[in-house]
Amino acid sequence: MKVLHVSDLHIGKRVNGMSMLDDQRYILRQILDIAEKHQVSVLLIAGDVYDKASPSAEAVTVFDAFLTDAVAAGLRVLAIPGNHDSAERLAYAQGLLEKQGVCLSPVYAGEVERVELEDEHGPVEFWLLPFLKPGDVRRFFPDKEIGDDYSAALRAVLGSCAIDQGKRNVVLSHQLVTAYGTAPDRAEDEIKLGGMDNVDVSVYDAFDYVALGHVHRPQRVGRDTVRYSGSPLKYSFGEARYGKSVALVELGEKKPGDDVGKCVSFELISLVPLHDVREVCGTLADVLAMGAAAGRVDDGAAPTDGVCDEVALGNGSRDGAASAAAVRDASQDYLHITLSDEHPQLDAMAKIHEVFPNAMMLDYDNVTVLIDRPQTQLTADPDSMDTLDLFGAFYESQVGNPLDDEQRDFARKLIAKVEDSAAKGPDGQEEGAK
Repeated sequence: MKVLHVSDLHIGKRVNGMSMLDDQRYILRQILDIAEKHQVSVLLIAGDVYDKASPSAEAVTVFDAFLTDAVAAGLRVLAIPGNHDSAERLAYAQGLLEKQGVCLSPVYAGEVERVELEDEHGPVEFWLLPFLKPGDVRRFFPDKEIGDDYSAALRAVLGSCAIDQGKRNVVLSHQLVTAYGTAPDRAEDEIKLGGMDNVDVSVYDAFDYVALGHVHRPQRVGRDTVRYSGSPLKYSFGEARYGKSVALVELGEKKPGDDVGKCVSFELISLVPLHDVREVCGTLADVLAMGAAAGRVDDGAAPTDGVCDEVALGNGSRDGAASAAAVRDASQDYLHITLSDEHPQLDAMAKIHEVFPNAMMLDYDNVTVLIDRPQTQLTADPDSMDTLDLFGAFYESQVGNPLDDEQRDFARKLIAKVEDSAAKGPDGQEEGAK
């Protein structure tokens, strides 16, 4: 049985105020094309279908069209709510949808939803575990010591499941899972959860494959068959260096005595976005020249690290995923641009938008010598310094360079003008400055 594992669709999300719905339609179509190409039987969505608990009508329409196309392609769809979803809303019309091959996990009420499917090697049991907090669980297990411990809560929930180890077992879960005390790799702006919010990977020891959602970078946790699929799109500039992929999982025969997960093999298949999310550094002139040269690029080319493209068109890391040769127009990418010009540039964003119309953010690293340079310390008593010398010391502490002769002459004249003005009263008469 071939299974495609995705998560964190965040349908309806806006990035820097820009709607991502067109990008999401594009990538969802790509996911279905991958499923068709690889003859996938089951599509797993491990939470955060929507970006908000009350999604917009447009977001619901996009997901509805995706499910309709998935069912038309012969896919069984199994999905759980994540922390961004409303479990009640996601499970709406579940009875009707289940008849069409779509199972959306209901609100947890003491039992985990189980779906059993068959292939030539026998049954596969899929366990649909929605995002849970200890408070969602405690009342169903009054004899368990759960408190605020997420691991204890999930152990109680999964421990109550009648898991047949002779069958292949797959669980969908949307939690922050750690292995040996190490948290998964996340972008800086992803939500940081405290230590008690972590779920230890050993909680899932009974399952051959653990389809995780919640973390946006694709990665394993502890063992190869416990995996975050990652989000299909980059939803922040903190994710610019991450490649995006889907996990193609094949469930083979499980023989008596086999170790957990031995029947599982998988492959990561790269996703190519409609617009990449990139960070670019350089002077305004360099960025404009880059934009003029930008065009259609091959996303199957050798990637850069994607951290900050120095006047280049990097694609971002592929995270070990299989290459996907595809072409996109790099001038349409979503960009965070950091200008290294010494001084702010007039109408910089307007000029950038002429060559990069989807540029989203503009910052300055005004003087490159600010990086790792020692702080300038005053060696003289400030009270004994005149205004020009004080200003010169302040300028050097901020910029890293002393005033040149032209700047010093300009500052001298400006200070004299200000002091002369301050020495006169509001009617222009000499009063003396205090």
